[in-house]
Amino acid sequence: MAVRLLGYLVSAGFLALGILTVRDYLRQRDRRRGLIALAIGLIAVTNLIGQFNTLTGQRFTAVTTPVSITVFMASACALLLFRGTFIPLARATRVAALLASAAAVLAALVIGLPHAGAPATGSRSLAVIAIILVWSVIVSEPIVRFWLASNGRPSVQKARLRVLAGGFAGILVILLVAGFAGRAATSLALQLVFQVVALLTIPLLYASFAPPRWLRRFWRESEEDALRRSNRDLVLFSPDRATLANRSLDAGLRLVGADAGAIIDADQVLAMRGMDEATARRLADGAKTASHTDRIFPLPDPHRNALVIPLGLQQERGTIVMISGAFMPLFGSDEVLRFEQFSANLALALDRVRVVERMAEVERTKSHFLNLASHELRTPLSVIRGYLSILESGSLGTLNSSGRHAVSILSAKALEMNLLIEQMLEAARLEEGRLALRVERLDLGKVACEAIEMVRPLADDAHPLVLEEAEDQVIVMADRDRLTTILTNLIDNGIKYSPTGGAVTCVIALRGEEAVVSVRDHGVGIAEADLPKLFTRFGRVLTDDTRHIKGTGLGLYLSRELARQMGGEVAVASVRGSGSTFTLTMPVAAQEAAQPPRPPTGLRVLESTGTSQP
Repeated sequence: MAVRLLGYLVSAGFLALGILTVRDYLRQRDRRRGLIALAIGLIAVTNLIGQFNTLTGQRFTAVTTPVSITVFMASACALLLFRGTFIPLARATRVAALLASAAAVLAALVIGLPHAGAPATGSRSLAVIAIILVWSVIVSEPIVRFWLASNGRPSVQKARLRVLAGGFAGILVILLVAGFAGRAATSLALQLVFQVVALLTIPLLYASFAPPRWLRRFWRESEEDALRRSNRDLVLFSPDRATLANRSLDAGLRLVGADAGAIIDADQVLAMRGMDEATARRLADGAKTASHTDRIFPLPDPHRNALVIPLGLQQERGTIVMISGAFMPLFGSDEVLRFEQFSANLALALDRVRVVERMAEVERTKSHFLNLASHELRTPLSVIRGYLSILESGSLGTLNSSGRHAVSILSAKALEMNLLIEQMLEAARLEEGRLALRVERLDLGKVACEAIEMVRPLADDAHPLVLEEAEDQVIVMADRDRLTTILTNLIDNGIKYSPTGGAVTCVIALRGEEAVVSVRDHGVGIAEADLPKLFTRFGRVLTDDTRHIKGTGLGLYLSRELARQMGGEVAVASVRGSGSTFTLTMPVAAQEAAQPPRPPTGLRVLESTGTSQP
């Protein structure tokens, strides 16, 4: 009873499997799907005929046996032809299989097979063995080739080939044992084993052509880490486009199991393996005119296929081309789907790298311009300042009051331009990594005084410059020229951004292990939302109060970068309409041998005329 029940389940299972394979073929209309549907469907028909004979008491075997033999042998030929659609199959092999199948069927029909009411003669037993042997030989070749072809393939493709081989191998074992076990094959225990094995082959065969999603996820679990690493590289790894394309191509070849491939954008082949550029471009151009649903294209070599995936790049249309190997030209649908997702990430990564490259080129162009412009302006400006100095000294004759006033204005403007050129030169050195520091022990108060003297010509009577020094010397380790540049930039900003006047105060103090220089003005101030823009290169805060003030936006950027090069920092505190305070902090230098104390200087007001008052 159990054997009969299992037999019914096996028949129902093969019938359902046959219907599913036929439905899959009708949806896809693909030759491969048609052949595998034919192979599995014919086995299902053979099983149904056997159940029909059992239910009818073997009364119609004279009619059903020839049909069953023919259908059974045809299933082996269909499987072999299916194998030939993606693993090269010699013409002689196909012809030999068809001739052997036809000979076995003809011999069985002439000799006859044992059935109810007919004696089991030796010739009839030999006919059964011949049928089983020919079917087994024909089916064994695809089973072995499927298993061998699965080695080195992507995980889902590998598993599908192996379960297909395992399903047909189960049927093969049943037939061989049944054909050569003799009377033992009729025992209840062996019949039960046959039915169980046959029942297990059904899910294997189903999983070979239509594996459910959960099973595909299980199969590819070992590859998920590699795919995540590849996607992470696309997100985080930002070299040039060619390097990124080469890394991605290697990952893509492993992902779909291709033997050759190329990544192409509109201008060039970014990466290529195992193929020539002409072939890559021809396939890419052919894909542009195809339907957006077309992904796999045949090649002149009938045993190879091309997988072509478009890359939706921002500036142009790119393409990924993959070519299968001659031994395994099948691209699995699961691999193609995951590769399309990977390709979308690749397109984003290539666009990101292009943006980064263009930004880097813009930065290089800016640095080159700064370097070139500052050097070209420096020579004529030196000549102008030299002649202005001669005029001020009276070497070319005494100037009247109007002339002296004009020269003072010209000197102030020449100083502004000199400060601008110095900023441009220092910014270029920073960008190119050519900034060399000459660090020495410096009295911060003296350097601040020198900086004020430098910018004094830029101040008028409305902008008194005030220096408040600490009672003791504040010694720092710094580059004198760079430290002077920082302080002149801060004081110059205090003057420029106080259009209505007001003192610009420079306060020097000690705060623990830090030396602090604060430059305070009473100017227009800065809104809190605009503070992050201040220290960016070419960053300026433009408002109605500051739009008319000239500047490049390099001063504060350069000041902070130079301070950081020397271990310090520049910060700002400001309120819109109430002025700003820029603070330079520097580490205090280690103390040397005791020095005689410096007489306290306290507060000094440096007027625009250059006089000092205690």
